[in-house]
Amino acid sequence: MTIRNYILIVLCFVFAAVPPLAAQGARAELYGGYVYAKVNPDTPLKKEDMNGWVASVTGYANSWFGVGGEISGAYGDLSSAKSYGPAPHGKEYSYLFGPQFRFLDNARISTSIRILLGGTFGQVKLNSSTTSSQQQALLNAGYQGFNQTKFAALFALPVDVGVTKLVALRVEPGLYVTDFNQTGLGNFRISVGPVFRFGGK
Repeated sequence: MTIRNYILIVLCFVFAAVPPLAAQGARAELYGGYVYAKVNPDTPLKKEDMNGWVASVTGYANSWFGVGGEISGAYGDLSSAKSYGPAPHGKEYSYLFGPQFRFLDNARISTSIRILLGGTFGQVKLNSSTTSSQQQALLNAGYQGFNQTKFAALFALPVDVGVTKLVALRVEPGLYVTDFNQTGLGNFRISVGPVFRFGGK
């Protein structure tokens, strides 16, 4: 059984064990902000810090069940390669879709579980100033340019702190799963930003 299956099973048990609480009833959410991820686009090399943006929208069918999608982009240099030459640059774009289960929603705090599946495009490019000898050293160490579009998933726990009735501040830690080079990897990801809520009581 893969790591994705274990994660999905655990999240299903967590959701089943926590009954929905009385909700404020926001029927739609629009979220956007900063994202940090510790990812490894050039497997099996070490994970790198990447920073970027995220935007998502969620619509709720009732007080606790919704469906949404998100897009995100993250960028960063592969700093672990600096001893071989100019650091290659990596970037990832993801497009994910899936359910969101809200299990706490009061006047101040709202919490839910997101299970999003989709794809990710990853790219690593060598720096244009890399010399031929440096390029060979990077290749020998396992650093090489590539473009791949692969499976991705996000298992996240967004926590919204209300600022006004319509606006909240979200902190969303999560496990971001990718499959670059046929290698399933679980990566830490966190995002922060405002949430705009519509249709509430």
